[in-house]
Amino acid sequence: MLTITVSQLNRYARSLLEEDDKLRDLYVKGEVAGFVRHGGSGHCYFRLADAESSIKAVIFRQNADLLGFQPEDGMAVLARCSLGVYERDGVYQLYVSELMPSGEGAKSVALAQRKRKLEAMGVFDPAGKKSLPRYPIRVGLVTSAAGAALQDIITAFERRWPVAALVLCPALVQGEEAPASIRAALEQADGAGCDLLILSRGGGSKEDLSAFGDEGVVLAVYRAQTPIISAVGHQTDHTLCDYAADARAATPTAAAELATPDKEELLRRLAGIENALRKASERLLAEKHAALAAISTHPGIRSPKNILNKCKEKLDIHREILYNSSRIIIQSRRARLSERAARLDALSPLKVLERGYCIAAKHSQVASAVGLNKGDDLNLRFHDGSAVAKVLDTSPDKG
Repeated sequence: MLTITVSQLNRYARSLLEEDDKLRDLYVKGEVAGFVRHGGSGHCYFRLADAESSIKAVIFRQNADLLGFQPEDGMAVLARCSLGVYERDGVYQLYVSELMPSGEGAKSVALAQRKRKLEAMGVFDPAGKKSLPRYPIRVGLVTSAAGAALQDIITAFERRWPVAALVLCPALVQGEEAPASIRAALEQADGAGCDLLILSRGGGSKEDLSAFGDEGVVLAVYRAQTPIISAVGHQTDHTLCDYAADARAATPTAAAELATPDKEELLRRLAGIENALRKASERLLAEKHAALAAISTHPGIRSPKNILNKCKEKLDIHREILYNSSRIIIQSRRARLSERAARLDALSPLKVLERGYCIAAKHSQVASAVGLNKGDDLNLRFHDGSAVAKVLDTSPDKG
């Protein structure tokens, strides 16, 4: 009887499975269940199941990083894998090198998932859209330099708005290198001082337009500081760039029409404004001519010398009135002054002395005999001179 260890048994089972050529490269179809990506190692673990059975599966990090979509529970997939045994647990499992959605292209699934992710980030939020300039003067074009889209845009601008300067930032619009090329062209155009950018290419298959669904390209459109019009493909085509741009046009020509005012319509409006201004100026001139005619009939305008003579006459009259009034006032003031001077003169002490009186003074004027003593010297002041006298006696009045 053969006796072996568990490890030997698991190792032997593993070698049997790995040596079977049929199990080295399998395509197994089933539904994803319990999908988990390990945060540390980056490996993905899940079960692949159908209605009756399930089997463990693992995708190592180097292959997981190449997945074009995010596997979800319940998703039908086709796994390219090999069958082996995990010796530690003694279970056999699938080692998946490629995983593809079954029944729907991996790129379509990845695109749908990418759209949901970007939508959750607010990339498509209408509230973040920038307004398009009404009269753009410098417009950046991000498109193929050899494509028909470029010619369509140039033709539309020449027809509608030839004053605009078009700045071409060429980019590859198809193929594996297209996303990086478009991102670089968008960055260049956004820094070129343009009023508006147009991201464009002609029609094509979904594969042809896939670069405009690249996450990096969509984020470049969203983060641009310059307003962007997306015009990719035909009217029925929709790319993620259309949702991220500030405006979408069905075709490159429609983008040019959306970006510009109609030259002819603008000229018609300008002609209307010019006509209104001309009529307003003519009406104003007529009013001023009428006012001028009315002023020209005024006597002062017709004969300014007569007006000056009349003013001179009025001035002479007022001067005479002023002279007479001042003379009368001065005479009145003089008469009043003479009268008051005469009254003051009549009250003067000198007038009293002229009537025979005198003023007696000792050290100061003596007003009473009571203040005199025998032998006092007195100074006597008369109207025409003075004298010195001695008091021989006093005799105060008794009453």
